[in-house]
Amino acid sequence: MTFWFELALQTLRDPRGTSQQIMAWQIERNTVYMALGAVCALTALLVGTMTAIGPPTDPEVIDAFPVLALLERPLALFLLTAGGLVVMVHALFWAGRAMGGEGELAELLVLLTWLQALRVAAQVVVIVLSLAVPVLGGLVALVVMIAAFWLMLHFISAALRFDSLLRAFGLLVAVSAGMLLGLMLIVTLFGLTAGGMNNV
Repeated sequence: MTFWFELALQTLRDPRGTSQQIMAWQIERNTVYMALGAVCALTALLVGTMTAIGPPTDPEVIDAFPVLALLERPLALFLLTAGGLVVMVHALFWAGRAMGGEGELAELLVLLTWLQALRVAAQVVVIVLSLAVPVLGGLVALVVMIAAFWLMLHFISAALRFDSLLRAFGLLVAVSAGMLLGLMLIVTLFGLTAGGMNNV
């Protein structure tokens, strides 16, 4: 446990150096996929917990943004989180290669899985703080979002051997925009609504 805590602190202090250390472990891809599934399951559980203890979402907001209904359905949220992360890893890798990046898919996969694990740990802290001091919990959640974005840029840059974070930023924005448009298209085509997911 101490090792993982120290690795988390080291990641915050030196994300580029820590990413090199993690990639050097050369973990088998199947093992990384299992770890990814585990952290995504925890993510869905924690998000469900935060949704349960928080105020109910306005039905009109859900009608406008049907994907928000997933927050109340852990299984659907798990599938979306795990599937979305796998798709993002592949999209970042191949788009990064098109931009002149190098490295291996497994390296990017293990780094983003580690980032997701860090986010799970941070979510636990946010939940505890939100129960004790809601305002402080909200501020910490904002800091976590910013830190996660910053770490992702470093991880993408390290895995694809980019020479600057700006290239990683451009790649992340392009891939994220593409995935968002794809998700909106799926929601539109399949009529994903709160009422249509009652059995999920």
